[in-house]
Amino acid sequence: MTTLTRRQLAISGAAVLAAAAATRSLPAATHQTLRLSLPTMKPTALRVGTILPLSPTDASIADRVVRGFVEAVADVGWLTVDRRERLVPGGAVGLRAAAAALLAEDVEVLVAVANPAAADPLAEMADDAGVPLIVSTFGATGARRLGSPDVPATVHGLHMADAAAALGAWTVRTHGPRIGVLANQREAMFDLIGQFGRGVVSAGGTLAAIEIVDEPGDLGAAADRIRAADLDAVHLEVAGPEAAPFLDLLDPDGTLHGVPVSIDPAAEGATGLPSCASWTAGQDPATTLGGETGSLLATALHRGRGNGLRLAGTTFATARGNLTVSPLTGVTRGPVSLSTTGAVLPVPPGDHGSLVAPVSAVTNEFLCL
Repeated sequence: MTTLTRRQLAISGAAVLAAAAATRSLPAATHQTLRLSLPTMKPTALRVGTILPLSPTDASIADRVVRGFVEAVADVGWLTVDRRERLVPGGAVGLRAAAAALLAEDVEVLVAVANPAAADPLAEMADDAGVPLIVSTFGATGARRLGSPDVPATVHGLHMADAAAALGAWTVRTHGPRIGVLANQREAMFDLIGQFGRGVVSAGGTLAAIEIVDEPGDLGAAADRIRAADLDAVHLEVAGPEAAPFLDLLDPDGTLHGVPVSIDPAAEGATGLPSCASWTAGQDPATTLGGETGSLLATALHRGRGNGLRLAGTTFATARGNLTVSPLTGVTRGPVSLSTTGAVLPVPPGDHGSLVAPVSAVTNEFLCL
């Protein structure tokens, strides 16, 4: 059996990179187990340190991420994973402490389910220890390179920000240029309204009205202002069970007084309304994220052929198709699809939302987004 050293695992990804020069309430659901078909190699043991979120609103999220990860690598007969974990309630300080504890256990790979905005210190810590770092995120904030350009780190997620931008552009193309957003205060803390707006603007539209509801009693008046804004379409930025009162505003045909409506893909009870995501109906996003991360790790290890993880430039299999780690930035990109038709939507160019920036609470309470 081959046991790779920490420095071996890190050097391979760093060499490729140098040569090439954001908890929301997520719906638990059934899922499809990802079957990896990687060629056989020498039996390999790998000690993986995992940093997992303790969510104040979703107690099972860490378990579901782990389940997807374990299932994804279960069929890789040559790989044995010794997984060590730390649960973190939030914040950069907690991330650093968890990483330090895991590195002290001589883990050979560090996987952090964390908001990239809080993960920069982990890139330096992992690099100093000679350990590859994978940051897995749901992607509600725009993905970006971690750390400094000469410190390799890989960021993979479910590309929720890209999906929001793609939905914004689709909404303008489908319904017209004047778009409104009705959101609750919790979701407004993320980057998704800005990303949706990026898509709207890219297609020649404008966000003509934005209403953010701080208190439940304010929803009716906010909806009245949206109705009076002469809009071509309305987007509801609300997730989980908190979507219920927003959905109660809609007519039986799913419109808001005749105006077409789209919604965040993590909203509960919104069957039939257009949304955009990297997962499909019936899939659990947390389990999907774990599965895709497991696929990335196993594929990068196989690509190294006994000489470490080759993360940069790696193409790995997922249920939504093959994804690739950018050799320049270490960030993955992948397809996102419209819920009502399954069609893959083009993601508008650019990486940052144009209207609403996430606030600091996103890196604390909502650690893994």
